[in-house]
Amino acid sequence: MFKNVPKSIANQLKNDHNEILNYLIKRNYNIHSLPTNRKAISKEGEAYTLAYPIQGVLKYHGLVSKEHRISYFPSVSFNNNAGFTVTYLKFDKQLKEDIAILNGEKLSNNNLKRIVISLDLIREYSKIKVKALLISSNFLNSSHKLLTGKGLGTSASGSAALALAAISVLYNNESEYIENNRLISLFSRYLAGSGTRSAAGGFALWLSHPTIDPFDCFAIRLDREEHKKFVNKISLITIPINSDLKTEQVHKIAPKSPFFPSWLKERKRKVFDFFYALDNCDLNKIGELAEYDTMCLHLITMTAQQKQNIIAWKPDTLAIMLRVQELRASGYNVYFSIDTGPSVVLLTYKNEKNSLINNLKDLNPNFDIIEGQIGGASKLIHANSPNAQLLKEDINKFNIS
Repeated sequence: MFKNVPKSIANQLKNDHNEILNYLIKRNYNIHSLPTNRKAISKEGEAYTLAYPIQGVLKYHGLVSKEHRISYFPSVSFNNNAGFTVTYLKFDKQLKEDIAILNGEKLSNNNLKRIVISLDLIREYSKIKVKALLISSNFLNSSHKLLTGKGLGTSASGSAALALAAISVLYNNESEYIENNRLISLFSRYLAGSGTRSAAGGFALWLSHPTIDPFDCFAIRLDREEHKKFVNKISLITIPINSDLKTEQVHKIAPKSPFFPSWLKERKRKVFDFFYALDNCDLNKIGELAEYDTMCLHLITMTAQQKQNIIAWKPDTLAIMLRVQELRASGYNVYFSIDTGPSVVLLTYKNEKNSLINNLKDLNPNFDIIEGQIGGASKLIHANSPNAQLLKEDINKFNIS
């Protein structure tokens, strides 16, 4: 199952997982059990949901199971409310096939197949066969224009929004299901693994290892009431940059990098470094972890194959990275994080945000700069809410029944 990773490392990752999980239990983090009854309460209905994209701190590449979206090791991210995903999901017995609309475009072929696989796993779990209509769009928080740019974590928010909508419909909003973070996380993993963390909200940890039971592969939110003041002081600056790079392509080749095993072996230590940084409200340490793992992720991307190596960065990406290092040397608290793509997210404090934005505009006045903060968990929204109404045109166009 994990041919690119020696058995000894796989065993180590399992032991690391148990150590991390035991630490969380001792710290009284709430880890739900899955509901005993899996069968759907309702087979038809509709729901609207909203979820935030993620940005990696301790990132991941490579999937042990592509179908079940199981990663080799744990990962940490934060939700970025510079953008958000709004999703409408309808299970309807009149539908003969699943239909998916993303950002106003009807999906087909591989793009549709990935969503159908996700829905099939949800249907298998809940013991139904009803087809679904999915309508989803990614928006900027400031203007409600469509959010574009590669590496902004919108597949995660789309997955989290789909999952919560499915639970809302199939389990009739009963609290045993709609408030079960483990179930929400489980369904959120099926479309995009990072959806687990988007569903959890805030700073979140996705627990995974090569031999994990799929039902034990979920995420939990790490920041709690004692971290609230610190989290509210953090400002996020997002610079979207477009690219044709496909994340699935990188997941496929990443384990072939000669540096991949080393990345796996040091993950437990990095997770505990993050725990310490969060508990000490240390943005500089969190930023250092994000920058270091940015380098690790892209080193692995660039060395995963000998021909046509993938370089995800654009010239603007590198220019921002170098400028951030210059700014930090001059006294700013600012760090970059770059996921699979060229887009950049900066972490800083609110009182430094405006000065940093002006500096970025001096670097390139054409940068599309989006301000944000740490976002919350995925949530249900009312059909008449302003955010749900953003999908009204697509719903009127594609809702065939």
